[in-house]
Amino acid sequence: MTVPQSRKRFRIQVSMNWMIPNIITIASLISGLTALRFALDDKWHMVVGLVTLSAIFDALDGRTARLLRSTSAFGGALDSLCDVVVFGVVPGLCLYLWALQDHGSLAWAAALFYVVCIALRLARFDSELPDKPDFAKDFFTGIPSPAAGLLVILPLVIDLQFGGVPAARAAFPVALVLVICGVGAVCTLPTFAGKTMKIPSYYALPTLAIIALVVGLAVVEPWAAYLLLAGLYLTSIPFALVAYGRRKQRYFSVTD
Repeated sequence: MTVPQSRKRFRIQVSMNWMIPNIITIASLISGLTALRFALDDKWHMVVGLVTLSAIFDALDGRTARLLRSTSAFGGALDSLCDVVVFGVVPGLCLYLWALQDHGSLAWAAALFYVVCIALRLARFDSELPDKPDFAKDFFTGIPSPAAGLLVILPLVIDLQFGGVPAARAAFPVALVLVICGVGAVCTLPTFAGKTMKIPSYYALPTLAIIALVVGLAVVEPWAAYLLLAGLYLTSIPFALVAYGRRKQRYFSVTD
């Protein structure tokens, strides 16, 4: 006797190893959307905190999937869709509500430009060939969407840290930040990926000590720590460009 197709479907099961990374991705989406709710209530410290929490979840979901050997096309598609919302739509709308909503169509165009750039950046990331050459495996093409989402809300953080900075809420600087972060997301500038990066063993303890200092600063002065990390990331971009060029040159000199 054959089992009906509907009953066969009912018996299909998925493991918790498959569920856990997707749950983390959904937690990232929920955090980002909740940040938008707090933006509507002018609770900007909660906006920054929840977008940061979303970035932490986003960093964990892919690594958890690889650790549990449960990567899937569904998980990748869900992650990209969530990233468009959390690091594209939410920061763009939050900055629009923060500084741009009273400044006409050009201000709205800046927010739209940023969101579209994040969508294009993720589409490019999903369509890139998985087998990159060895020299390019430690680098992203352009600023990744979580980093762009954290950088674009710097006007909020500057205002929270220093209190009442006029330029942090002025339309032109905020619109300029949106445009620059959007361009950074879609450009071909190499940035450090950090997935396979290794440090010499004699730098391990000093690195841990520095991380401990940053975590301590984040507990005591979270906005100052945010600005410090953003500054370090921006400073790393020229070094990534130099390192990428050297590795590319070395790779082709060997293959030739």
